[in-house]
Amino acid sequence: MISKKTIDEINFAAKIEEVVGDFVPLKRQGQGYVGVCPFHDDRNPSMHVNPRLGIYKCFVCDAKGGAITFLMEHAKMSYPEALEYLAAKYSITVEYDRAETPEEKEIRSEKESLYLVNEFAEKYFMDQLRNSEEGKLLGLSYFKERGFLDSTLDKFHLGYCPGGWDTFTKEALKKGYKEEFLLKLGLIKKSESGKLYDAYRERVIFPIHNTTGKTIGFGGRILKKDEKTAKYINSPENDIYHKSDTLYDIYLAKRAIRQKDNVYLVEGYTDVISMFEAGIENVVASSGTSLTNEQVKILGTQTRNITVLYDGDRAGIKASLRGIDMLLEKNLNVKVCLLPDGEDPDSFAKKHRDSELAEYLETNSTDFLLFKANILSEEAGDDPRKRSEMVKEIVRTIAKVQDRIAQSFYIKKCASLFDLSEKTLGDELRYLTWQDRVKGGNKSGGQASEQALVSPPLEKKSPEREPKVDLLHEAEKNIVILLIKYGLFEINVEDPETGEAQLIRIDQYIFNELYHDGIILRDPLLLKMYEHYAEVAGILRNQDDIKRTFLLSEDKMESAFAMEYFSTEDPDYSPLWEKKFDMYTNSVQNSRMTLQQEVENTILTLKLRLAEQEKIFLEKELASNNYTEEESVGIIQKIITADKIRKEIANRLNMTVSR
Repeated sequence: MISKKTIDEINFAAKIEEVVGDFVPLKRQGQGYVGVCPFHDDRNPSMHVNPRLGIYKCFVCDAKGGAITFLMEHAKMSYPEALEYLAAKYSITVEYDRAETPEEKEIRSEKESLYLVNEFAEKYFMDQLRNSEEGKLLGLSYFKERGFLDSTLDKFHLGYCPGGWDTFTKEALKKGYKEEFLLKLGLIKKSESGKLYDAYRERVIFPIHNTTGKTIGFGGRILKKDEKTAKYINSPENDIYHKSDTLYDIYLAKRAIRQKDNVYLVEGYTDVISMFEAGIENVVASSGTSLTNEQVKILGTQTRNITVLYDGDRAGIKASLRGIDMLLEKNLNVKVCLLPDGEDPDSFAKKHRDSELAEYLETNSTDFLLFKANILSEEAGDDPRKRSEMVKEIVRTIAKVQDRIAQSFYIKKCASLFDLSEKTLGDELRYLTWQDRVKGGNKSGGQASEQALVSPPLEKKSPEREPKVDLLHEAEKNIVILLIKYGLFEINVEDPETGEAQLIRIDQYIFNELYHDGIILRDPLLLKMYEHYAEVAGILRNQDDIKRTFLLSEDKMESAFAMEYFSTEDPDYSPLWEKKFDMYTNSVQNSRMTLQQEVENTILTLKLRLAEQEKIFLEKELASNNYTEEESVGIIQKIITADKIRKEIANRLNMTVSR
């Protein structure tokens, strides 16, 4: 639907470091950037971003692609969504091959339709809060009582759903939004009698956004006191909303998280909003759920430092401690800030604004593991058995810390805290670590030896024959690689008429040689790329732009091929190396002689493989005995000619060939 002209414009304008940088903090390294890869459990920066080629590549999990691919894989956008996102980011007018009808726009995909429905619902709830009498009387009053500013209501897109049985439902259906999508998103429900009604009626609305700012769900708080009705309700799981990998406010907070290199983790919507108003913008909420691996992964891509805010509820703190252990497993630095009794982040932030709140959080944040040790120590009291279990629990947590040196410091600190020897705690740490290995490495339930855990037996594999290499395919592949890497460079070629050397572009030289000998690449993909190169080489004047064209190609096979061979840059060598070794490099003073030899050898190798193929084919035909004596003599002559050509080319290449 989106025109090729627009897609080309988006690919040209999109800066990979900016697109990836919107989701993952990047650090400059040489001519590119590195960051923590969001596609696997990454602890060290393993993803490289190459601005020159417009691609990213992880050297651990092999995730790779351009800006569009990144948005599709990481932000879970569809192809059209990714294009529209980039078009909006770079102020590009999206043109379509033809205008879409409203019906076509809605059914483009179910996922896109769900986003459209949520977008409508969000605007409807916002309008009701600000412009309806009921919304202003009930919803707006509630937010004002909490001290929220008008700018805050707008920033978080807060709203209100009116109290009529099906006020929202009627409006949504009237606007043409489908009942099935409204039901799937949990915006409406159906009674046993089959009547549709509003799910969020008489509730203030907290829209939930994904990392790109799209509305994926809603939280609704009831305003009336009713023991039979849930205080909060949330969107059900659906194609665009998964509670386990969603953090409230991550879209607004991610910039501040990177600037501060720290994130505050709270529980509820109003906790986030009140802290935001008090000047703490690097804050997100788990929305009342225990932390999940997916949420931790999102946080880990933004910062390695996490501060968890707790109110004075000791029972609630103890219940959540075990879940937060997983942060340590991901090599994150975890701190805890305990608020005064009777305070939660919402109420405390209202009483302490700006620098006062920031100073309290910084002063009162303590290491999570030591905080946990103090909490459990108080609970265990003087009971020896309880204290023994408490120590084991703390050592289990220390075992989750990835840094061995940090483990040693924790052992030392806890030994002092519990009045035990470091050796006792160290022995327990080794024992628990060994136990975990046994459980993890022995799925069958039998006994596993410690030696087996240290060095498991190697599997004996039957020897496999090396797969036979298709030499003709390799020769054709090298032609295409040469074009895309160096096609616009020039080499010296002898003019057949005058005998004088003249400069000619490598791609033109290759085209001439293959055309003169009537050579057409046999591999369909390589032929397609060869022809694609011929199209773009007349337009583009930069070798990096040509590489980028193939790296970001809409053809998945083309882009996969390009990613394999062009996703890493050639190393930059000192020009002195060229003089000393006569080697071709990417510096300004290139060794034309070396590159010229490479081009000639590549073309000669292709011709050699074709001559070999021709000889093999003719020999098979001769052996079939399907020809007359005269025809057989003609075939023999062709075999002799092919063999002569083969040997001449091999001689020029300094290669030895069999008979």
